[in-house]
Amino acid sequence: MDPDTLKAAVGNYRKRNNLVTPDQLKTHLRRQNWCQADLHWYASLPEKIRRSSRQRYQSKAEMHYLTRKEQFDQVTYSQLSVPNSFLAQELFLRLKEAESTFAELAAQLKKGGTEKVQGRFGPIPISRVPAALAKPLRSCSPGTLLEPVQVDNSWLIARLEKFQPTKFDDAMEQRMCSELFQQEVDRIVDKRLASLKTALTESSGQPDPT
Repeated sequence: MDPDTLKAAVGNYRKRNNLVTPDQLKTHLRRQNWCQADLHWYASLPEKIRRSSRQRYQSKAEMHYLTRKEQFDQVTYSQLSVPNSFLAQELFLRLKEAESTFAELAAQLKKGGTEKVQGRFGPIPISRVPAALAKPLRSCSPGTLLEPVQVDNSWLIARLEKFQPTKFDDAMEQRMCSELFQQEVDRIVDKRLASLKTALTESSGQPDPT
């Protein structure tokens, strides 16, 4: 790693660990039982992982992204939640005929512990939206008022405010490379732990309790 990159890595490490002054850094090194070379190794590790993951998985990053794209797209929407279909239909018609606004109805409904399910939400990943609501939100245009849908024991009336699809840009490519790298690390660790477990079981002569 070149000197400038290493200097930046150490600076980022100090910032993450709130090591502002030289004395704070010295105390940190003493507590970790590190020398300056240890600091450089740990500080540069994230950048080394970033470069290695990109080198190894860049060719697979876009395909990995496409399998998960729907989890990254973001949506902003207004929502009302009521306990039955009759009230849901009534509120839907009032909104459709412009007799009331979402804000007005949400204010009326924010009683009896329902504050968190009324009003405007987002931008949030569409993967966090209930499936019954996510599908129509994805397929409509901003400003569309959706027919009431049932989610568990509630009926939801929603209007799409904004849909923000993600793009496979440089940042997303790196994110996918890092994710693939971590998945490989996890597989290696799991395999190693399983081998150690088998070896310990065989050496003890005891049956595997699992």
